Amino acid sequence: MVALKFILGIVFMLVSVVMVIVILMQRTKEDGLSGAITGQSSESFYSRTGGGLSKDKFLLQLTIVLGVCFAVVAIILSFLMGMGT
Repeated sequence: MVALKFILGIVFMLVSVVMVIVILMQRTKEDGLSGAITGQSSESFYSRTGGGLSKDKFLLQLTIVLGVCFAVVAIILSFLMGMGT
């Protein structure tokens, strides 16, 4: 049981670090205050990608998968720690 806690602890740390890196790699979706004042948008209709898996979509899906893995491993670790073994 101790080995399982150790392995899950390492997996938990790796998922946490990778999730932070993936979140920091994503672009913001808003222009901020300058876009609100001037009314300009940095993205036009023609600059958007039509179909397929763009980098932004991939990072979003990866963030969702990592978030679910993070939650599942956290719950399992919490259950194992609560057992006291």
